[in-house]
Amino acid sequence: MNHEPTPTSDRQQLADKARSLRSLHAGPGLLVLPNIWDPLGARLLQSLGYPAVATASAAVAFSLGYDDGEKITFDAMLAVIRPIADSVRVPLTADIERGYADSPAGVADNARRVLAAGAVGINIEDSFSEGALLRATDQQCARIAAIRAMAREAGVHMVINARTDVFIIDSSATLQDRIKETITRGKEYMAAGADCLYPIFAGDLDTVSQIVEGTGAPINIYARQGVASMSDLEAAGVRRLSLGPNLLRAALQAMRQVAVEMRGQGGYDGFGEGVITSDEIRKIVRSHKMPGKKV
Repeated sequence: MNHEPTPTSDRQQLADKARSLRSLHAGPGLLVLPNIWDPLGARLLQSLGYPAVATASAAVAFSLGYDDGEKITFDAMLAVIRPIADSVRVPLTADIERGYADSPAGVADNARRVLAAGAVGINIEDSFSEGALLRATDQQCARIAAIRAMAREAGVHMVINARTDVFIIDSSATLQDRIKETITRGKEYMAAGADCLYPIFAGDLDTVSQIVEGTGAPINIYARQGVASMSDLEAAGVRRLSLGPNLLRAALQAMRQVAVEMRGQGGYDGFGEGVITSDEIRKIVRSHKMPGKKV
């Protein structure tokens, strides 16, 4: 089945969005991506002036009642990506974990389906599963190169955010060894066609600075407690900051607080001052017309 966007107008729109997303990695400033999992969250960020939006695989899986780690099907992932892409004017980059395939051809075909769904960027990981072994560098490079070749053929520069799990895997390696391995992989991944390197769980300023300097590549950092400040990361040369599932965690905590209050105290204070109003939500929803039929 041909999963490429066939109409010329669609392809040109995707190419324009991909070009815009790629340019955001060149600065000036830090590209901040509070990852979302549904169209409403995407529209909220667009309404706040974010120039691009991103999904987080963990947030998507959690919202569907599953754990992270390709526990939902690829078709289910696409079913989430497509309406998010349709809901906003800004570029969307999608987290597709390990690509839902092992072979370069399989990963490239899945990336083609993501592009056809409207996302112009992807995250692709280099481990077999979170906390497990890393793929050989040449194997991961072949997967990245296949995605780049597919995108070139489609006429859209899909932005590849190459995630390396060097800092996640169980290993007796020293911190300096991990930094060296990250730099080595980063250079190879960029040469294979990646646009950005994502050394997830690297966060202290010295480590990040060494990776930025050693690779010369745009670097994506995962924002979490204990990570250097946004201003320090930007000064160190980091180009992209993402929140992973942390926005969903914050939203779920707010829901839990209201639910606990109602069950335990019978109160409604959680709906009070400071809560977004229905009129505000309608304004966000009506800010962009969804294509096709009503749901």
